[in-house]
Amino acid sequence: MHGSIASGFLTELRHRYRFEHPAIEQVITEGPSSQIIAMIRDDRLDVAFVVNARNLPDCHSRHLWSEDFIVVVPSGHRLAVKETITWLDLVSESFLVRYGGAGPQMFAHIVRRVTERGQSPCIHRRDVGRDTLMHMVAAKEGITLTSEAATPVPFPGVVLRSIADETEKARFSAVWSPHNRSPALRHLMDIAIGMSRSEQ
Repeated sequence: MHGSIASGFLTELRHRYRFEHPAIEQVITEGPSSQIIAMIRDDRLDVAFVVNARNLPDCHSRHLWSEDFIVVVPSGHRLAVKETITWLDLVSESFLVRYGGAGPQMFAHIVRRVTERGQSPCIHRRDVGRDTLMHMVAAKEGITLTSEAATPVPFPGVVLRSIADETEKARFSAVWSPHNRSPALRHLMDIAIGMSRSEQ
């Protein structure tokens, strides 16, 4: 799972599924895309929610929702006072990204955006969870990129800002095995697809 369960699409999906199927336990696993997709292929996981799922010919996937990219900077940072930030403001910054979760996708996005502006990105990868990464930003070890579902979660010492010239969104997709005939998965996907259609 790459999305935040604190708010947004995944929160609502889990709530609706629990309401309709209270007897089914929801078990959550986080990790790098390669690890999560391997679990799908090995039938150890029913469904994965990942950012920018591509090149998975042996799996089914469906885009469900999109979120704006958000930059996270320490309180007191020169960019914290700006209501809107552009990528040109960010090219000289040191970024922190996770190895797990959506970290690899955020890494690739930062590299692309910074190099498009003629600069070489400074990115430090860390094997930490989402909360720890936010605390590292608060400690002024760097800035990071996240998606808008993280914005309602209060993290002391950080400021979240939109990126004015960002033309793309983080695209979240469900990925599952074509061999998985689980009724529980089918019911989950029915709810998810219905929610996705209502948001369009």
